[in-house]
Amino acid sequence: MRVTQFTLYNNFLLNNQTTLSELNKTQTELSTGKKIQNLYDNPTIYNNYLKLDTEINTFTQIKSSANFALNFARESDTTLNDIVSTLTNFKTKLINAANDTNDITSREAIVSELKGELNHLKDLANSSINGKYIFSGSAFNIKPIDDDFNYQGNDKYVKAFLGSGIEREYNIPGSELFLGRDNDYKKTMTVNIPQYNKMKANPEFVVMGADGKLYIDKNNPNTYSQDVAVNEPINVNSKIRELTGVEDIDNGNGTYTSGTSYFYIKGRRPDGTTINTKFSLSNDDSVSDLLNKIGEIYGNTVTNKVVDVSLNDMGEIQITDLNSGKMISDFFMVASNKDEASVEDLVKNGDYIVEFQKSYYPSAPSLDTITSNNSNFDNRVFKFGAYYYNYKENREAIAQDKVFDVLGDKGIDSNGNVRDVLGIIIRGTDTNGGVKTIPIKLDSTTTFEDIMRSIKNNFGNVDVSFENGELVVTDKSINKTEPSKLSITMTAYWDSDNDNVLATHDTPIKYFTPKDSINFDKLWMSRKDNTILGNYSNIEKDYKIIFKDGEKIIENNPNAQQYITNNSVIMDVMGSDTSPQTLDIKFRDINGELKTASITLDDNGSFFTINGNSYHIYNTNGDISPAHDIITTTTEFDPTTCEICTKENLNKGMTFKQLGDVISMLVTNNLPLTDDASSYNEAVKNAKKEVETGIDDKGRFYLKDLSNSQTKIDLSISNKDSNIYFQANNSLTIDSPQVDFFETLQKAISSVENGENFANANSNNPRDIGIQGAIKAIDHVLDRVRRSHAKIGAVSNEFDMTIQRVDMLKVNVETLQSENIDTDIGEASMKLNSLQLSYQALLASIAKINNLTLLNYLR
Repeated sequence: MRVTQFTLYNNFLLNNQTTLSELNKTQTELSTGKKIQNLYDNPTIYNNYLKLDTEINTFTQIKSSANFALNFARESDTTLNDIVSTLTNFKTKLINAANDTNDITSREAIVSELKGELNHLKDLANSSINGKYIFSGSAFNIKPIDDDFNYQGNDKYVKAFLGSGIEREYNIPGSELFLGRDNDYKKTMTVNIPQYNKMKANPEFVVMGADGKLYIDKNNPNTYSQDVAVNEPINVNSKIRELTGVEDIDNGNGTYTSGTSYFYIKGRRPDGTTINTKFSLSNDDSVSDLLNKIGEIYGNTVTNKVVDVSLNDMGEIQITDLNSGKMISDFFMVASNKDEASVEDLVKNGDYIVEFQKSYYPSAPSLDTITSNNSNFDNRVFKFGAYYYNYKENREAIAQDKVFDVLGDKGIDSNGNVRDVLGIIIRGTDTNGGVKTIPIKLDSTTTFEDIMRSIKNNFGNVDVSFENGELVVTDKSINKTEPSKLSITMTAYWDSDNDNVLATHDTPIKYFTPKDSINFDKLWMSRKDNTILGNYSNIEKDYKIIFKDGEKIIENNPNAQQYITNNSVIMDVMGSDTSPQTLDIKFRDINGELKTASITLDDNGSFFTINGNSYHIYNTNGDISPAHDIITTTTEFDPTTCEICTKENLNKGMTFKQLGDVISMLVTNNLPLTDDASSYNEAVKNAKKEVETGIDDKGRFYLKDLSNSQTKIDLSISNKDSNIYFQANNSLTIDSPQVDFFETLQKAISSVENGENFANANSNNPRDIGIQGAIKAIDHVLDRVRRSHAKIGAVSNEFDMTIQRVDMLKVNVETLQSENIDTDIGEASMKLNSLQLSYQALLASIAKINNLTLLNYLR
């Protein structure tokens, strides 16, 4: 085959283009440092490049996210360190305040310093980074703690991206830090009335029996000689008579028999079951016996203790749950010399009463009769066990107050109906033993001075006064230890025969209110401005009771030991498996009118009753709510599968939200027109325009009057067996698994202001837990903050290590990427030189071919 010059030329030209292309490619590799410039240059290299580049971008994002989280966590860590330091200083100042040598000036100085620390802690809690508040959860733009020390953030954690499917939390929400819960802590509660040895404090009434033992005899002038009266707190070895002061029995001839003291206890055990019991002890038993008996009531056995019952240095009973994480336990106690059917009867009959706790909460009217007694080791002094409070002016009553301004102009008859009070009849014997019956008709002008004047003018040589909201009558005809012939009983009446004349044949009416120290839960809820608020936080029990096809089932409660919510079932909190159960409602409506109602929780259909009319309580599905959760199993034919299937239909028991709906209707006078779901829901809707009700974040019932800045509404909700309560003169909580950071600090400051080392009902704030209690509570707060501090420190270290690891991985991937796509300079240079030589040779060959002629060819 003959090769022409043209063919050679074309071959040279093709080689030239190829060489130029390779040369250009190699020069480009050298200039850009990359092996390829386009996907089509080398798809394998390009794909590997993209994969590796994606990894590098991911590492960049991770590092950026981790850097922000690290800075956020470090700021949190620094702030928590400052909080720990400030709390430590706070505790030190508390310890200094507990020193008995502090005078008022020193204590005020400490209070000022504590308030400064409190405000500094609030500022620390409101710390931010780059405009983001670090303790507000995910609500970065909301200041977590407001001026009233309430938490405003949320409970959300924020997370940093650390890789595919990997996220890490880097914040501590304020809900956890300031309002968290530590289930390894135990609830400790205390009563608040110091208990002194009543024999040593009242030597005038101590006698020595023929057996050489000391007894209490309040009517025997032949007292046992003792130098001076002293206030010495009782201890576990004290005798019951020394604690209660109950009188022993004089048998004559110098012989005595130990008297009997009766103890009335209400509250809850750690498992949530209700306590409403009574027992007696001999005056010769010891306080240790009393503590053991209380322990038994709370569930202690020979082999297993569930609570520890002890005394503090002021003789006050303290109870601690021995199982961690429990929240429900509660305690209330009074003692007396009489065995009565109820605590209320102690006041009604004028029995001797020993108080263990009080809070000065206003009581709802529950007694038609009150009788005087001399409970204070002075035979001259008589009190009525009733506490009077002026609602209009928000203060203790005084003699000049009108009776209607304090007790109102209405009472409650035996059938629960509200009646106008006609008057009171005072009965008894005067200081000479003469029988007296004094009617006093009440109207809008009658004052307590009028009642006091009637007593003074008709009961002999007496003095009558008002002391700390209590009516006090003093028999001036005797000395302190002599027996008195004075007795006074007051009974309120309504005009049952409509003759407008007060007479003994009229019908008694519940008008009087026992003081809260003798009243556990028949109390008005606290009222402030437009808000009604219960003081008791209801807690979910460990178990729930449901009925499935008529069979009772007890199951574990997933919300056990947590605060109740609006959706909690009332009967689950009551813990009763029987229905019906009744809630007694006493209230003053939105216009200030006294009224009564009741709510009946019934598995056959719950309802409420007012003015003799009953209305069923409906749920959102239009069904009547039962007491418990009720499950009904049905079998139905499924047309899609042609099979018989089983379905469970739940009718949820009445909830606290529904309780609030009923209360709303009652206090606003918006009642259903007819007993059906539509009318019920319409009444609720109208009521909610005037009031708001619900359960707050601490499990407490509240009501807000939306129409008035100063509400006239009062509310009391009680149950005859105390299975549930919303306001209570209960024991004070020193510490519990639940933490409220700023509330604990404020309580501590209040305790220092009062100057009380232990809870003391006689101080300015009877609900203060005392400085010693505050120190214990602060220890818990400190421990919680330290835990959060350790947690955020670990988070900081994790993000720091993450950043280091990401940097290393990024370098490794960049190296792989470089090896994959970067030009090998040495190899490319050698290739360039080779191509350049080849190209020069090619050009020389082309030049020779271009110069060929036929003559040259023939040569």
